Order: sequence, then structure tokens, then C-alpha cells
Amino acid sequence: MSTSTPVATGMTVEQAFTALVADSLTQLQHHASGVSKGVDPESVHQMRVGLRRLRLALRLFRKWITAPPDLLAELDWLGVRLGAARDADVLADTTLASVARTCPPDEGIVALQEAARRHAQAMHKLAAIAVKSARCARLVRDLTAWHQGAPWQATADDALLKDLHRSIGPPAARMLRRRHARLVEIGKALHPDLPAERHRLRIAAKKLRYATEFFQTLPAAKHTRRRLRRLGKLLDLLGSLNDAAVADRLLHDLVLRDPALAGSASFARGYLCATTAQRLPELAPCWHRLLAEWPS
Repeated sequence: MSTSTPVATGMTVEQAFTALVADSLTQLQHHASGVSKGVDPESVHQMRVGLRRLRLALRLFRKWITAPPDLLAELDWLGVRLGAARDADVLADTTLASVARTCPPDEGIVALQEAARRHAQAMHKLAAIAVKSARCARLVRDLTAWHQGAPWQATADDALLKDLHRSIGPPAARMLRRRHARLVEIGKALHPDLPAERHRLRIAAKKLRYATEFFQTLPAAKHTRRRLRRLGKLLDLLGSLNDAAVADRLLHDLVLRDPALAGSASFARGYLCATTAQRLPELAPCWHRLLAEWPS
């Protein structure tokens, strides 16, 4: 993940926006070479994080600066390619590895892991093809040209130009409040037994974390370190639960391609279902500790 803090006190709204987009683009391009080799899980992860940060920055500032819809669609396309590789990596290297460590040695689990690794390799190749494609090069070129050319200035009226030249401090505070309010809204209505709802909470928590990191040097982001630690603990738990839910889907797909894996996949899915049931009671206290640290 990017550890830079490109937004500084004294920046305007426009300066903060351009700094965040530039930082995210740098992260994307820095890790693209690793993804293009088709073998580096960490590059896939970090490029995906850079893409998520970029999309959030575009969303946070859309009141003043609207990104072209075609660029947003292409970012979604790239996100799908990177996401498939990342999900496959987690299944092969983390989720099934935990099953193998906990259970007695079993040839079926070993075969399942090998099949998952082959699938991950295939997804890496597809991600590499996407990143090396003319389509991706055009996306980066067009996004860079749009960012550097600042075409929003030419169409902005006097009121918008005035907003763009205001200090980022008050708008940053409002952005953080909205992100926090959205997280609380989803959390209060959460049905923890439903993976889709836990995933929504996880996405909202990630967006709040990224937004807080964006503005962590500003007065708006008070008590940042403690809050990010609490948020990180919630995200670790939600991430573990989400990994199990994604694994259930991917294991089902592996069996469709190779029915001989059905027995070991069924065992792994049962194991993951049981561990999810064991960990779910941790969610409520973790959530309440976050709310106590980060009140509305």
C-alpha cells in the first residue's frame, strides 16, 4: 500500500485532488511491471490497492471534478482482471494453506492446493495480458492526459472555480464524516450471517481507511493512528471471513473443472464454514470497539 501522504495542510481542493490522483497513478505504474511478469502476487495486490485508492479519490471529489465515464469504465475493467488474480492467490496461498496446516496430511488437500495454484497461475497470466495490453496503455495515457490537462478548469463557472481554490481542510472533514456515516449506517443494519452484507461493511471500512490515510496530516483526521488501528482490526476480521466466502465460490468452480476434487473440496468448504461460524461472534465486539474509538 502507498505510505505517502500527498495531501498537506494549505493545499486547495484542486491541489489535493491532483496530488491524490498522481500518487495513485504512481502506485499503479510502479507495480504494473511486476504484474506484467505474471508471477508476483504482491504486485497484483499493490496495483489493485492503487486502483482502489484512485477510484475512491475520483469519487470523493466528484462534486467538483467529474471523471470521464469511459475512463471510469476502463478502471472497472482493470479492477476485475486484478481482482480475479488476487482472489485466486488468496485461495491457493492463504485459505487452503490454513486448512492444510490444521488438518492431518491428506493427498486430497494437496491435490486441491495444486489445482488452486494452477488456477492462480492462469489468473496471473490473464492479469499480465491485461496490464501489457494496448487497452491498459491507452487507459493510463488517457487518464494521465486528463489529469495533467485539467479540462475541468475550462468548463468551470465562477462558483466552481472558487470552490476549487478553497482550502481542502473543511471539505476533507466533510468527506471523512460522510465516509464514517456510511460505515455506521451499514454496520447498524448488518445481518452478520450474510456474506454479501459483511462484504458491504468491509468495502465501506476500506473506503474510510483510505480516505483517512489521504487526509491524515490535516486537522480533520484527529486521533488517526488509534482509529486506523481499530479499523485495521475490523478489516482483518472481515477480510478473513470474506476469504472464506470467496473460497467457497472458487472451490465450487474448481470442482466443475475437475470433478475428482469434489471430496477434498467438500471437506475444505465444510472446514471453512465451521471456522466462519466460530469467528462470527468476534464481529460484534470488534465493531463496538471501533464505534467507541470513532464515535459519530
